[in-house]
Amino acid sequence: MPVKEKKDKFSIFDAIACAVGILVTGFIVFILIWPLIDPTPERSSTIQENIESLGGK
Repeated sequence: MPVKEKKDKFSIFDAIACAVGILVTGFIVFILIWPLIDPTPERSSTIQENIESLGGK
């Protein structure tokens, strides 16, 4: 007598959670590598440069 294998069902909630996890992970990776791929000719100013420009030097 063959033994029936019980398959785990992949619900719609699991699919949504998986998609959200992939999106969040991709967004975090994108933020971390953005300084390396910044396309602007002059890179974004550092916090120190922004503070100095506000001081009126």
